[in-house]
Amino acid sequence: MAAPLRHIPLTPLDELRACLGNPSESDAASQTRLHHLLRRLGQLALPELGGRLVKPTSSTAQKRLILGLTAKFDWPEWVPWLFQALVQEADLGTFDEGCSALGRLETRSAREAMLKLATQRTDPDRQLILRRELSALEAQQPLAFYLGRLLEGDSNPRLAHQGARGLAATAEPADFQILWEALEGSDPLAFRLLLRAVAELPGEAPNSALIGRFQETLRTLGDLEALESLTHRLQTGARNAAKAELAQALLVQMEPRAPQATQTLRQALEAGESGQPLLPLEQLKGVSRGPYEHFLTEALTVLLEGKVARFNAMVTEAQDTAAKQQVSQGTALHQLCEALVRRVVAGHLSGTAVLPVFREALDHFTHSEGLDYAFCRLVPASDEAGLARILAMTDPKRREGCLDTLGAREEDALLPFFLKAMQDSIVEVGHRAMHHFGKLPSSFPAVMELFQSGQPDQVRTALRIFTENGTKAAAEPLMAFLKTDVRDDLLLEAVEALGAIRSPAAAPVLLDLLHDGKPARLQEALVEALATLAAPEAGLGLLAKSAHLKLPQVLIVALEGTLAAFPGFERALPQESLPALEQLIIRCCDDREGEGQRLRAILAAQHLYCFDQDLFARLKDMFSDFLFELRTRGDWDRDTNDRVAAVVKELGRRSASLSHIAVKEEKIRALLQAVPPEGPGRAPALLAVREALQDPEFIMRAELAQETAVLVQAEFGRKDQDWRELARLCEIAGLTRQVSLVESLKEQFSRATGLGLRSAAKEALLALGLDEQDIGRRAPIHSILLLEPSAFFRKRLLAALGSAWDVREAGSRLEAAPLLAERPVDLLISEASDGTGDLHPWLKLQCETRRCRHVLFSTAVRDGAGDEPWILGTLYKPYPPEQLLKALEP
Repeated sequence: MAAPLRHIPLTPLDELRACLGNPSESDAASQTRLHHLLRRLGQLALPELGGRLVKPTSSTAQKRLILGLTAKFDWPEWVPWLFQALVQEADLGTFDEGCSALGRLETRSAREAMLKLATQRTDPDRQLILRRELSALEAQQPLAFYLGRLLEGDSNPRLAHQGARGLAATAEPADFQILWEALEGSDPLAFRLLLRAVAELPGEAPNSALIGRFQETLRTLGDLEALESLTHRLQTGARNAAKAELAQALLVQMEPRAPQATQTLRQALEAGESGQPLLPLEQLKGVSRGPYEHFLTEALTVLLEGKVARFNAMVTEAQDTAAKQQVSQGTALHQLCEALVRRVVAGHLSGTAVLPVFREALDHFTHSEGLDYAFCRLVPASDEAGLARILAMTDPKRREGCLDTLGAREEDALLPFFLKAMQDSIVEVGHRAMHHFGKLPSSFPAVMELFQSGQPDQVRTALRIFTENGTKAAAEPLMAFLKTDVRDDLLLEAVEALGAIRSPAAAPVLLDLLHDGKPARLQEALVEALATLAAPEAGLGLLAKSAHLKLPQVLIVALEGTLAAFPGFERALPQESLPALEQLIIRCCDDREGEGQRLRAILAAQHLYCFDQDLFARLKDMFSDFLFELRTRGDWDRDTNDRVAAVVKELGRRSASLSHIAVKEEKIRALLQAVPPEGPGRAPALLAVREALQDPEFIMRAELAQETAVLVQAEFGRKDQDWRELARLCEIAGLTRQVSLVESLKEQFSRATGLGLRSAAKEALLALGLDEQDIGRRAPIHSILLLEPSAFFRKRLLAALGSAWDVREAGSRLEAAPLLAERPVDLLISEASDGTGDLHPWLKLQCETRRCRHVLFSTAVRDGAGDEPWILGTLYKPYPPEQLLKALEP
């Protein structure tokens, strides 16, 4: 059995980080996933996206990927992040794309940011780019001209966006009233662009207007919901009851505002045919507001006039109109929420003025994700009443969405809230709260307090959190906990938590607890936890313990866990353990001891890897007998027959392959020796080696795998190799399954410029057990050489680095060369030039000769150091020491 895969909890922010850690611009599925995550996270994704833009070690490809997102997600909140990135961006192409991204935002703040950039980035190339973008935002016409173009809206989007760019340059706080009046009657595109322009205006004037428009939109949506419900009842109910229902609804709705007219109408309706209800109805029409009240007065008038056909048409028309307007008004509400949040974040509006409005709206309107998102972005962690409203929401999906928004804030003060949210009656919502709780900086100490409290309920809560989040740091405390005298129920949950963490160090502790005298459920939990480790120590321990275990459901998991620890011929089961394994398989297949586990044991045996040809033959014969018996039964199952037959066939194939292993190994050694050191025959010779290793009948023993790995490691060191030769070497490295080749393959992956070599290196790393995130992760830095001509700055950097790394220093390349020759380093922190001249060619040579792995430039020159694989990044002087330490993070 392959090691069981447990779901690793991921919050939306974790998923975004994983997606950005392995960008794939050409993969449509990856792009779709990224866009989906950004729609979920909204502007809360910007710290992660913007942080990568300003990080010196981010690749040019990743920066361009992020900058391209502004075309689809044109949030004005991008501006500070883009400005911060462009102030220090060295690559001219990336700077160009960043300026284009700023221009696409079409806002006042974006224009101001570009004007600031023009005063700070004064080299001719960047000035040319900035002038190009600023020219599109220059005011060449009066405000009325640009406003007219913007109001073209959806009928001419190009002109509308041109108008928005013009407003960014011409609109001033004094123009607020003109812009606000233009909102009335504007189509969706014009409304969105105008609202963005209004939200960018400084001053107090827009605040009350935006809040008033928000409340008005909310009332309209309430009216439309009520209208939709009423028209549905009118269409499905009896026609003779329609007049009474409309009258009652109108009286209830209008009585608070027009008591005299409603009283007159009630008396007229009660009087029957002698009454005159049309006169008070006309009075109520004059004071009615909103689509719901307008419909009530109009529809009741038509019914009282006896126009039944007209009434039927009115109901149908009102139902269709209500559905369409709900969509448009819902979009408008979402945009108003965004505008209010933007003004709060920008400091133009106090959060205390907006939150009560949002809080009241939450109770009356439950269908707006934009409203929920805005409230969760602004609600302070100290506002217990506001957060309690989130937990009181009746829709679990809505609660879950709010938890995601609050969790994306990663605010430590929200820890008590998430502790409460874990108790949610819906399990999935409680688990989501747990996952967000686990990401907070102080969550582990808080859970440890519960764990060490000695109170069973609190200990159980802590164990549940450890289990759901797979908290690695909890492994040691849990192991210590299991060594004490623990209640059986807590012991079981602690074992499950330790199994979810999957710490290899837990194997001895779990094995000590495993014996036949324990309760059945605890035995099952112990063997399941050991099986999930998929580690040799756990597998061999299970095999040794199985001789004294009796429960069939425990024996079969012990068998699966033993085989999972040895997943291939490169990690084969030791020869001395094979008799015990064979005995365990026989016990599981026995009708008395196995109690129906025979089929599961046979299917597990397909994961047996060892170098005993006779054992494979004996198991093949035993399972063939079972297959014959299966075919003679009356309840013969064709699917089961096929599965068992496949296992029998595979065991026979492995037995036959082992009989020819020596001959094939000699053939492969001969092919390896025949690989020429250079020349046109080298690539075909490496291809022949790869194809021989890929032979499905060939089984590679550990000795040959190690020999091949040593040869591949040496071949990687040759200079001036063709990419095809390197790609073949990567493929061979992947087939050896030797983890010692991981760093060399990572180096080939990072240095590759062509898709063929990069793909071969990636496939090899995946074959060695790395995942997508591990492939992109840089190896830890242990040794550093600091090449800095300035003694003062060199001393400052040495103080910042401290004792966390093995650091040596040099003032020039002449001092650095003997130090590198004596002992290579992981990282060379260097100026762009020394007294001899440009250091770039010399640094490149050091990397090519493997005297250093990466170079981090520390320079005041902003012309750019290039984007070659060996360049870790560039820090522009003067910079704080914290920026250097951040660049050294893995």
